[in-house]
Amino acid sequence: MKARRQERTKLIYHLRVFDARRKRLLGHMVDITPEGLMLIGESPVATGKRFSLRMDLPRNLMEDTHLTFSAESKWCMKDQNGDFFSMGFLIVKITPEALAVVQRLAQDFYQEELESDPESDLNPDLGDVPSAR
Repeated sequence: MKARRQERTKLIYHLRVFDARRKRLLGHMVDITPEGLMLIGESPVATGKRFSLRMDLPRNLMEDTHLTFSAESKWCMKDQNGDFFSMGFLIVKITPEALAVVQRLAQDFYQEELESDPESDLNPDLGDVPSAR
């Protein structure tokens, strides 16, 4: 796996992310940069596929209720918790306004890293992530 260009931000809110075309939940976002995001979900996604994603935003904290953008699935693997999958997406098309929201999410709603291991966010603890069922 290539080295990351930008440090990821783990969010304190596990925002729901949907495949906008199929109107189905892909997973919950656990970290984000202006370049990409990582989701945890119950079903795997094909890699190299372009998605139109819709992300639910925190109520009463953001002006908009959701955000839409295009992203390409770059990797997908079984999570440490065998019931879930970790998925990485590269943001490929986003409006300047939507990018500003992503940057605000990364800045305002982050969780301090508990470990110094840069690979530790590949398999986060899912104890507080609500089920996608």
